[in-house]
Amino acid sequence: TNRAAVQTGTGQEIAKETKQIYLAIVYAHTSIARAKMKLPFAGPLCIVICAASFTKGAAADKKGSAARERRMQFASWDEVNLIAHGLLQLGHGLKQHVDRTKEQLRQVGEQLSAHNRTMGELAGRLGEGASAHLPQVSGSLRGQVEAMERERLRMDRALRGLEDKLGSIVSGKRAESGLNNYSIRSMMETQSRNINELLTRMKDQQWQIDKQSIQIKMLQSQLQESKLQLKEGPHWKSILKRRAEAFPQTHSSMEPKPADKLPSDCHQVFLEGQRTSNVYKIQPIGSQPFEAFCQMTEEGGWTVIQRRRDGSVDFDRLWQAYKDGFGNLTGEFWLGLEKLYTIVRQGGYLLRIELEDWANHTEHTEYPFSLGSEATDYTMTVNSPISGNLKNAISESSGLGFSTRDQDHDLKFNKSCAKHLTGGWWFTTCGQANLNGKYFASKSRQRHERKQGIFWKPWKGRNYPLKTTTMMIRPMELEA
Repeated sequence: TNRAAVQTGTGQEIAKETKQIYLAIVYAHTSIARAKMKLPFAGPLCIVICAASFTKGAAADKKGSAARERRMQFASWDEVNLIAHGLLQLGHGLKQHVDRTKEQLRQVGEQLSAHNRTMGELAGRLGEGASAHLPQVSGSLRGQVEAMERERLRMDRALRGLEDKLGSIVSGKRAESGLNNYSIRSMMETQSRNINELLTRMKDQQWQIDKQSIQIKMLQSQLQESKLQLKEGPHWKSILKRRAEAFPQTHSSMEPKPADKLPSDCHQVFLEGQRTSNVYKIQPIGSQPFEAFCQMTEEGGWTVIQRRRDGSVDFDRLWQAYKDGFGNLTGEFWLGLEKLYTIVRQGGYLLRIELEDWANHTEHTEYPFSLGSEATDYTMTVNSPISGNLKNAISESSGLGFSTRDQDHDLKFNKSCAKHLTGGWWFTTCGQANLNGKYFASKSRQRHERKQGIFWKPWKGRNYPLKTTTMMIRPMELEA
């Protein structure tokens, strides 16, 4: 009985201590939760301790009731005391940890409060300074920005004005330079043509003067001889008669008969009664006689200066060949720039160009034109076409100089058209016409070779090689 009482008292003490430990653990857990500290082992530890306590208490109650009822074996005092001391130590440790954590949180809170006070003081000072100086700084900055913007606008207007003035000055100088160059070149060409015409007339007049001077000297010598014979002999009448009979013969030998004069061009051949197209000898005024092919029509005779029809003659020649002429007058030929000049300088002439394609379609055009001497690079000037449906491919009133591979007078600054396209011609910028290019019986596959052919761009295009070409001239005003 005493032993049971002792055991019952011991169980009550254990339950009481366990309850105190449980309350301490719950208080610690609540404090940790309020401090928002996360202890990963706090919750499970509390549950384990509570479970162990209740399990032990239940086991003790059960063992006590079992001892009372069955008188079974009970736990020893040492074991219970060991568990109680262990739980007390664990509770004290948890309480100390909670106290340290609360102290740390308090220190952190104090530091945060001090930091907040410092930040508040700084914000107040900045606010006072900004409120005092911000309007002044903002106004000064705004004024500077507006001044800079006004200065930028003024500079932009000034720059645009300078650009406009510079552009107008440059364009004016270009226009003035181009006009001056064109006017100077035109004046030089006109003066050159006038000088050449004056020189030709002077040569003709000198030849006439020389011939008349010879006749005058002969007459003077005959007259002097007649005077002497009259003074010395009685037969002066018979002598004077013989001299008078001899004088017409002498005069006729010095002055060729009109029948001995050669025609000046093919139209003069036509006026003399020739109606067959053939080779005739002509002699323009002030030049040596030469042969030319005359194309006879119903209204007059045309002097042919160029003809292409079969490619039998190579037209890729140098300056001297184009000056003197080459080829066969009954086939393909170029009459010659110097011969052409001696004909054209006699008066106003028409240039007729006839073209034929490989479908046997023909077109023609007629230009009033003039030609300068070799001193002007045989510059050709043409007026508007007066006949034909062929579109113009020669610049009107352009004053184009003749160009060959060894003498470049075209308007292409960075290229020689005669070298690029072959043949000699009055080139502009290499792109409109070339009737002295290579002769192609069929269209070449190579684009570069097609550019070197005979072409008239406004009619058949840049790369179409023509079949035949004819260039011929006649006076603008036909004589009856």
